[in-house]
Amino acid sequence: MKMSGYKVGEDRKQIVMCSLEDMVASDAMVRVIDRFIELTDLEKLGFTKTHPAETSRPAYPPKAMCKIYVYGYENGIRSSRKLERETLRNVEVMWMIDSLTPDYKTISEFRRENIRPLQKLFREFVKLCKSWELIGGELIAVDGTKIKASNNKKMNFSRKKLDARLARLDEQIKQFLDESEKADNDEIVKSQIDTEILNKLLERRDNYEAYKKQLDETGENEMSIVDPDAHLMGNNRGGVEVAYNIQSAVDGKHDIIVEYDVSLNPSDQHQLPNMIKKIKRNLKLGKYTVLADKGYYSGEDLLKLKKFKVKAIISKQKPSNPKDLSKEFHSERFTYNKETDTYICPKGQTFSSPNKRDAKRRNYFNKIACAGCRHKEECITGKANHRTVTRSQYANIYDETDKRFSENMELYKRRQQIVEHPFGTIKHTMHGGYFLLRTRRKVCAEVALLFLGYNLKRAIKVLGFEGIMARLDSLYRSFYVILRFMSLKTFVNHNLLQQLIC
Repeated sequence: MKMSGYKVGEDRKQIVMCSLEDMVASDAMVRVIDRFIELTDLEKLGFTKTHPAETSRPAYPPKAMCKIYVYGYENGIRSSRKLERETLRNVEVMWMIDSLTPDYKTISEFRRENIRPLQKLFREFVKLCKSWELIGGELIAVDGTKIKASNNKKMNFSRKKLDARLARLDEQIKQFLDESEKADNDEIVKSQIDTEILNKLLERRDNYEAYKKQLDETGENEMSIVDPDAHLMGNNRGGVEVAYNIQSAVDGKHDIIVEYDVSLNPSDQHQLPNMIKKIKRNLKLGKYTVLADKGYYSGEDLLKLKKFKVKAIISKQKPSNPKDLSKEFHSERFTYNKETDTYICPKGQTFSSPNKRDAKRRNYFNKIACAGCRHKEECITGKANHRTVTRSQYANIYDETDKRFSENMELYKRRQQIVEHPFGTIKHTMHGGYFLLRTRRKVCAEVALLFLGYNLKRAIKVLGFEGIMARLDSLYRSFYVILRFMSLKTFVNHNLLQQLIC
């Protein structure tokens, strides 16, 4: 008998006796997700349907639905229709939810009804990480990234864009009417087709007029039709897209994301104080160091951070100097003397200010010195007769921050590897480079699920599978000891009540 050159598998019609438990790897991530959700008090977090209804059709258990979403976002499967397919073909999902098969509408409805609780679930795991000492609380890096919203650029309008489209439509309508007058009246079919085209053009024009009116009423500069909260933002590829600015705070010990926010503002300015407030409120951290790039360099924000007793190491923004100005005479070459409240120019001349010390902006100059200076043409641009140096009300805090930055350059270099690594993992490994849900409120839930999935990956990477399961098992046992105690207490109280009634 001639032997086959290939390995032979099992016959697909062969009956195999095995359980789902045997088919799931002993160190699979799904076991961690299952145990974490089981020990979490979903009722306390505000999840709906945590108690079974006494009448009507039985609902799917909230823990099973929650497991589906945490597993889905951790594996880059976020669509409710795709998650429905996973419940029918994915052995890990079958094992996790006891072979339940909710349809996509039920799965989607669960997420819609539990927007806030899903965000609390992310913070619940952050608290666990803190209790396991995965969060140092000494060094935190903050950064923002743009993630595409569920709104095409074509469905985002500004006043300028609307005016241009209205002008183009008016031209098309005029051209259409002119051509219709020249056409034969006997061409009935053509006339009907032309009428349909004209009606569509007029309908589009009415829509654009309505959008323009809405912008005038709200005072906004732009509007998105599909996702009203999304805005047009520049991305790191040099283009623009309708997106949200996702703020992230990452702890420096093991790169665990400790806090987040969803901003409608494309700029990172004025985002840092809000993030610091959230960290202090949710993690109750004392003094710590925060790392941030030049996008957060704002005097108003730096003063707030000082009041919060947070040590901020933030890169300085480059001052704006005219392109034709010699580098020797750039504004940063003028040295401020705090004792005399004067500036010394690169050529040694003293500039003083006539403004009061409490003024928001103070101008320093020396007309006499500039008039006789032989470097006047190199130093002064435009029509001015003398050079002026401006000092803002935040100059002192800027000086403090710049000094701290220069003294901690090595520490600042860690910023990128701490805070930008999670964004890369979420966008590329977890397919989180775009949102499925619309409006800021719902997007916050998606961000929470994405960040929770990332934190689960990091925790397993640091502790190992056996390490994290040992900690979860310990909590799991404690959780059920408390439940049994509460049940016994309720039973005793019920018996005492029955005796009193008798």
